[in-house]
Amino acid sequence: GKEMGFSRLVSSAAGAPMFWWSRPLTERLGVDKVLVLALFSYVTRFFIYASMKHPFHGLPAEALRGITFAAFWSTSTIYAHKISPPGISSTMLMFVNAMYGGLGQSLGAIVGGKMQSRFGTVKTFIYSGIFDLIFVGVVILYLSVRTNSSFRNPQPIVATVAEEGTAVSSSTAVETGTKKTR
Repeated sequence: GKEMGFSRLVSSAAGAPMFWWSRPLTERLGVDKVLVLALFSYVTRFFIYASMKHPFHGLPAEALRGITFAAFWSTSTIYAHKISPPGISSTMLMFVNAMYGGLGQSLGAIVGGKMQSRFGTVKTFIYSGIFDLIFVGVVILYLSVRTNSSFRNPQPIVATVAEEGTAVSSSTAVETGTKKTR
């Protein structure tokens, strides 16, 4: 009903400005930290959903979803473009979209639905929050020991526009000699 529609409105209203501000955030924190913050937001959202007594109690989680999705999506697409070999950046972006929207959401719906029917909604969110908290810890540990991680030493990715009008990272623009216009 109206609660679901209002929740989507809150999520979209919170996320829209973040698409604009995600670039300075990624430049300041680096890719790894932005992605870890996005993962940690899932933990927070799951615990908010588990404690809801009224549909409107989920609005803070929906606002958080909008903000972190925008930061995650902007950062991951710029990063995918940066690491893609020349000429296949569209394929890399398609791969990111397939993993997030195809595999991730589909698997989440299947596993979440099975858990919900077995444990109930509240316990499903609690278990998911605990699992994701452990996962975030493992990711942080991995990024802390990885040699070229931007987690310890942020390496910003700056989006620029190449001559042909496609978004590229500043390091790619420098390497290929394309003109930066942004």
